[in-house]
Amino acid sequence: MRFLMFTGQGSQFVGMGKELYDKFDIVKDTFKKADDVLGFSLKELMFEGPENKLTLTENAQPAILTVSVAVYNLIKSETDFDFDVSAGHSLGEYSSLVACGSIDFKDAVFAVHNRGHFMQEAVKEGVGAMAAVLTKKHERVEELCSTVSAESSDSYCNIANYNAKNQVIISGYKKGVERVVEEAKKEGLGKTIPLNVSAPFHCNLMKPVEEKMVKVLDEITINDPKKPVIENVYSDIMDKKDNIKKYLIEQITKPVRWVQNIEKSMELGCDEFVEFGPKNVLSAMLKRDYRKADINYVVDLESYNSYKDRV
Repeated sequence: MRFLMFTGQGSQFVGMGKELYDKFDIVKDTFKKADDVLGFSLKELMFEGPENKLTLTENAQPAILTVSVAVYNLIKSETDFDFDVSAGHSLGEYSSLVACGSIDFKDAVFAVHNRGHFMQEAVKEGVGAMAAVLTKKHERVEELCSTVSAESSDSYCNIANYNAKNQVIISGYKKGVERVVEEAKKEGLGKTIPLNVSAPFHCNLMKPVEEKMVKVLDEITINDPKKPVIENVYSDIMDKKDNIKKYLIEQITKPVRWVQNIEKSMELGCDEFVEFGPKNVLSAMLKRDYRKADINYVVDLESYNSYKDRV
């Protein structure tokens, strides 16, 4: 069984998707649809930058979605590719829902552009922060976040992503994130890496986004997915349209439990994993946890040529 994966924010870079855009009309068509929805040239921003503008959440989110869906459309049009189960990391959940026929691509571009804009608005740049902690001691990081958050009102911090067996992401006020990083270093928990993001995702600072996104999702059509999608918060299966909106709202402030998503896919019988997007972020993490697994990705012309012969 094949598990289809889509990456989330942080995988954007200037030049993303250009190789495939230059060679394939179906990729050009996907990019044009995104430009038409947004009313500006997302393509130009992706290919030419500047990087600081592309990194802004309201631009990065539709950019990553567009490249991810463009690669999926390309593979579907050029091969007999199919999959059994899908999931997306945070923003990537929208890409999964597009691939599974639950949300139209244009509606998804509209939704994630607004999602990014609202997230950018919720916390002024420089107030929040995120950092990776490379450790298997997830529970200890949780305890540090609780302790630091209790110190003062502006030191709130929480785990935003359980990305791999040896990696969690923390998110919150800059002061809180820096304090947790400081304590993690003192305890020798593992390497810490500050993340280049413009807002602190998947924590309570994103609470103002929820109500606004309810209204956005009310404006688009959501159908039953044609294939099961594993959602981020509880690793539940999204197979009916009725609960999809609820899950998309909940993941705004709650942690992405990607480790559990992978475990769930394996419980369902998945034994091949393939990632589509700008970079092979998820497949690289997965390879570190499961060295012998059948893990593939398509992110550029070279990986496309390599993978299409296997499908």
